[in-house]
Amino acid sequence: MNIITQKPTNEFEVTGSAQYGNFDDLDLRASISGPIIDDELFFRLSGSYGSRDGYVRNTLLDEDVDDQSGWTGRAQLRWVPSEEWDILLNASFEDYDEGGAPYVALGESDPFESEQDFNGFNELTSDSQSLRIAYTHPDFRVTSVTARRFSRTAFEFDGDASTIDGLLRTLNEADNSIFSQELLIQSPEDAEKFQWTAGAYFESSQITQSDNGLEFGADVALLGFPFPPGASNLADVEVDTTTFALFGQVSYQPVEALTLTAGLRYESTRSTLESFDRFLLMPGSPPSTLVSLEDIEQNNTELLPSFIAQYRFNPNLMVYGSIIRGYRPPGVNLTPSTEETATFEAERSWNYEIGLKSSWLDDRLGINLAVFHNPVENFQVLTFDDQLGSVIENADVSITGAELELRATPLDGLDIIAGLGYVNAEFTDYPNNDDFVGNKLTYAPDLTYNLAVQYRSPSGFFGRVELQGAGITYFEADNSVKQDPYAIVNARLGYEGDNYGVYLFANNIFDTEYVNQALALPPIGNLGIYGAPGTYGIQFKARF
Repeated sequence: MNIITQKPTNEFEVTGSAQYGNFDDLDLRASISGPIIDDELFFRLSGSYGSRDGYVRNTLLDEDVDDQSGWTGRAQLRWVPSEEWDILLNASFEDYDEGGAPYVALGESDPFESEQDFNGFNELTSDSQSLRIAYTHPDFRVTSVTARRFSRTAFEFDGDASTIDGLLRTLNEADNSIFSQELLIQSPEDAEKFQWTAGAYFESSQITQSDNGLEFGADVALLGFPFPPGASNLADVEVDTTTFALFGQVSYQPVEALTLTAGLRYESTRSTLESFDRFLLMPGSPPSTLVSLEDIEQNNTELLPSFIAQYRFNPNLMVYGSIIRGYRPPGVNLTPSTEETATFEAERSWNYEIGLKSSWLDDRLGINLAVFHNPVENFQVLTFDDQLGSVIENADVSITGAELELRATPLDGLDIIAGLGYVNAEFTDYPNNDDFVGNKLTYAPDLTYNLAVQYRSPSGFFGRVELQGAGITYFEADNSVKQDPYAIVNARLGYEGDNYGVYLFANNIFDTEYVNQALALPPIGNLGIYGAPGTYGIQFKARF
């Protein structure tokens, strides 16, 4: 995935936006860009700040559970010493401070009220830097991207989301550092019949966690966990991962209408559980080691081919077909309870897709259609072991579906956008539990759809109404917890001038209740985090 930010400009430009809504939701954004040396050296500075009250109220403590605030900052410097060279230096920082995870008991009369004896927090700080150097030659292009990112997370929340002294706190502190280097050589931009790409990629990452685990209260026996009251089941862990890849792709047009593309990627991954110590801590007693592991490796190399054929009947109608090898590398689990659960296998799939992309009536109507089938071997499933360690285990799945996209402009300024997706995703083999075979995958709704009607008039009026919906979504591999089909409606109304815009907005207008995350926690019951309730506000944007 590539995230491409707006580059510095050769002309001075200032942008800003301010938004305020219910729940004291404040969002401020600004940027400034321009030349330091005309036509050669440019800069861009941008930043944002946001805060809001929580959606969920803890009536026991009379406090919001999930309030949040945070800010980001980014600086970019672009140097173009000649037509051949383009050098971009990028640095960013972010700092977010949020409340705890707003789990509530599903089925309660008010999904935005809870009773729990501890709210908790969720903190994130990160900084990243990257250097992109691009060289353009009449016969080829070369790009180098060097990047570093460091992030620190810390969170605590009431593990049982109730007033009982069961899971008093769920704790986690983690540092994650990543270094990557990519080198890419490509055919020139004006290449037509024959295009090619070749490159290499290296990544090194390290994750360290300390005091990661659970604190148990006096009522821990009610939850069925084999730990004494007052105990803490904690873990320290360090995981190192390195990835190296070589890749190439060629596209060839034997005739003007037909484009054939073939690619191959070689990837080597080594993931090492350098050290892992799980220990039981009782007040006034030395730690008691439960599990101690070190130097556990999971290595793999893989060849990943891809084949794509495109046939363009005319400039407005194209059909395609692709066969692509999908892959997620194997690895080591951060919080295993035994050596047997310390590793997981590579996930592999063959992804078959056929489709068409088309434009009709002088580009006033666009229709895109895709049908796909993805059999997946060793699908990586996140679950919990018997000591509440978060681990990945493997299962086989089958994913088959179709997507339809429509875009219409019946009148100048009036746009209608619609999308419909259907997917049948189910487990075909589950080695650790045969009862799960035939069950639906978690967080994979069988149906998704959207419809938006937008009008932008020459006089400056802007209006948009959109519908977003999803079918049944399951949250546990045993399909015991689910969200029934739901839909939400959003709207936006405003006036736009040459350099500014003022908008009124409302999201989830009908205050539809739906669950984003959920889990089963006997004997407490099913806990979940609901999607945002109805929100509304005003926004102002400007560009100078």
